[in-house]
Amino acid sequence: MVANPEMEVALKIGVTTILEVMLDLLLDVTDLLDTVFFPLLAFELIVLVRLRQLGWARLKEMLGNGGAFALFLPAGILGVGLWAAAFDAVDGWIPWSIRTTGWTVLLAIVVADFLYYWEHRLGHELRLLWDLYHSVHHSSRQYDQTTNLRLGVFDGLLSLGFSLPMVIVGFSAEVALLTSAFVIAYQTWLHTEVIGRMPGWFEAIFNTPSHHRAHHGAQPPYLDVNYGGVFILWDRLFGTFQAEQDTPAYGLTDGAAVPSPNPFRIQFGPLLGLVRDLRRDRCWRHRWARLWNRPGWRPSQPASPQ
Repeated sequence: MVANPEMEVALKIGVTTILEVMLDLLLDVTDLLDTVFFPLLAFELIVLVRLRQLGWARLKEMLGNGGAFALFLPAGILGVGLWAAAFDAVDGWIPWSIRTTGWTVLLAIVVADFLYYWEHRLGHELRLLWDLYHSVHHSSRQYDQTTNLRLGVFDGLLSLGFSLPMVIVGFSAEVALLTSAFVIAYQTWLHTEVIGRMPGWFEAIFNTPSHHRAHHGAQPPYLDVNYGGVFILWDRLFGTFQAEQDTPAYGLTDGAAVPSPNPFRIQFGPLLGLVRDLRRDRCWRHRWARLWNRPGWRPSQPASPQ
């Protein structure tokens, strides 16, 4: 029971804010699906039928992606609601702010995409984040609009926290949330093979389906490249850019690790694999190193149990 009336009011406002943000996000997801996802998916399906590439195996994969999204969506909505409350709290604590104008919103998009680049890159370079959520998105051997839906439950709960520095430097909580959401929403149209190359100037600045197909490639030279969300400039700047050459082979580098179309195995199979590896490690030093090294890291030599 809350003894302080002011604290009780604050808690009620906080809960109300979370619920409002969750409802708004659900409406925004619905709008995004209606305006981008479903039209492009319908076009893809027509192309696949004409090319005779829409077999039962691919349909099962698509349904599995949809099932994975059904598990992700409640966690994603909850995560946004909780982080929105956290952003709002931090926004109220700091004594400085960046005035919201058209120019500062454009700057915020650039900053949000910069932070997304590093969150995305760490999701590939740290085994903990890779198996906790990001490998879910890469585990399909197919690449189409339903790959958009293949998102990890913990991605929805955790990844927005990487945008918190935006609020700390002075952007409003609303601007930080909306621009971070824009970076994610922009990538909806990237998951397709029916769009080829964009004009050269566009490919030089922005992320495109071609760049993102390379990102999803599971073989050299496509491993760990093209992390940007909206802009490909970060990859060019930090040496992680790779142009699409041949058609990539999609999925995980370990073919045996590709989960079935079962949504629960899609979501939690990689995490269970990490747990099994941690249980096999003979000391805590190796367990810690496994979490914070790249996926595929192995102890260089056996260590004594501790």
